Amino acid sequence: MRAPLILIGLVLLLVPVVTAEDYTVYGTVTTSRNTAVAYEPLQIQCVGSDVCERNDGLETMTDFAGSYRLTLDVEESDADSKLYITVSGQASIFTIDWNSSEGQGERQQRHDITLLGDEGTSSVIGGFACGGCFLFFVSMFVILRTFRRLLTKDGRNEFVGRRHMPITDCPICDQTMPRHLLVRHLIVDHEIDSFEAGDIVAKHIRPPGLGWDPDDEES
Repeated sequence: MRAPLILIGLVLLLVPVVTAEDYTVYGTVTTSRNTAVAYEPLQIQCVGSDVCERNDGLETMTDFAGSYRLTLDVEESDADSKLYITVSGQASIFTIDWNSSEGQGERQQRHDITLLGDEGTSSVIGGFACGGCFLFFVSMFVILRTFRRLLTKDGRNEFVGRRHMPITDCPICDQTMPRHLLVRHLIVDHEIDSFEAGDIVAKHIRPPGLGWDPDDEES
């Protein structure tokens, strides 16, 4: 019974043991003008090898300074394998260098990425810039409109809470009065029915061609 156990133990000792270590790739993403690409997603996109299948779809995002870090699933047998890091529509080839650095159970490799053309402009930064421009123009429009309104007497009165009271003439006796008192004037002074007085006021104060016309129901 002991002989088979000893044989199994010897076989296990002879089998090479693969120890997994943390493998971190880090660096910065910049444009061709050496401008940091901030808050831009990065993703591993790769097929065709075991290391590709283990890391395909792994993603992270750059920080404000354009820096990034990715912890990969890499073994020593994956040395010199190539991975593709896609950022802002461009792919950067990353070659695994197993001997790049070695620490306490952790290996790190620096891989800086330089984007070509204008694609390096971060979509997040571009969105903030467009939103900022829109808010700026809206604010300037409101300020200018308010300033022009304050140049008039009515505008200044409205600004301090004194709204101008519309004045109108009675269509029957031409007496001048505040518009909101016209219906009361027709009912009390001219003894007109309330519904008819409302129709008269609607016709009198309505701009031509706008609003409801009481004659429309009659027709």
